[in-house]
Amino acid sequence: MYQNNRRSLPRVQKQKSPKWPFVLLAIFAACLLLSSAYMVFRNVRHVASDKDPASGQTSSFDKQQFSLTDPASPWVVVNKKRPLNPEEYEPTGLRTPNMKVESSDMQLNNETASSLEMLAAAASKDGVDLIVSSAYRSYTQQASIYNSMVRGYGQEQADRESARPGYSEHQSGWAVDLGAANGECRIEACFADTPEGKWLAANAYKHGFIIRYIPGKEQITGYNYEPWHLRYVGTELSTEMHHTGTKTLEEFFGLPAAPSY
Repeated sequence: MYQNNRRSLPRVQKQKSPKWPFVLLAIFAACLLLSSAYMVFRNVRHVASDKDPASGQTSSFDKQQFSLTDPASPWVVVNKKRPLNPEEYEPTGLRTPNMKVESSDMQLNNETASSLEMLAAAASKDGVDLIVSSAYRSYTQQASIYNSMVRGYGQEQADRESARPGYSEHQSGWAVDLGAANGECRIEACFADTPEGKWLAANAYKHGFIIRYIPGKEQITGYNYEPWHLRYVGTELSTEMHHTGTKTLEEFFGLPAAPSY
């Protein structure tokens, strides 16, 4: 038998590919995944921190759109710690709103008057008949009203129900007192229980107004409950306050309470 005289060559074993590149790639992928997860978690926390606690909604409201000190600003905050500047300020562009008024000399600045007319028209469609009981008051008029209150009830009581001259929202031209056209509960707390008072409490914000002095906030605003006293701030702010459940300008803007002068 023929025999192959060639020597059998030694079996060559295949060289194994090094595993470390795959290990490094796996580590890199894991790090990238963890980093992405962390960024998502951080962003979620950031968004959550911007949510209003009352509504749970993310708020991007700009609280610096308008001045809180300029009396010509719809956001000016006037209270016992924040007088008008100057104290004898007189607004421009005053006019009588085209709706029922108790006297023809009742005026507001044009922006407030225009919004009030839309509010009154909306109320009328719902069968609610409103009338203006008080509007702009000059420094001199406010001084007369305040001094009369002091003489009749004493200064402590007067300060709970009437502003000193230079410290009144009415003097700014942005505030108005409304009542039922039938005269029911005129300038009284019971106005809140009338159809007119209930309609305003539910709908005033839709037209840029807030009820400025509400129950339970006397130590913040400095005044007793006045369901008839509306303050124009514009629909953007009034809607934001309504949705967040914020009741006073002081609380919304983080200003000190003003229970006294």
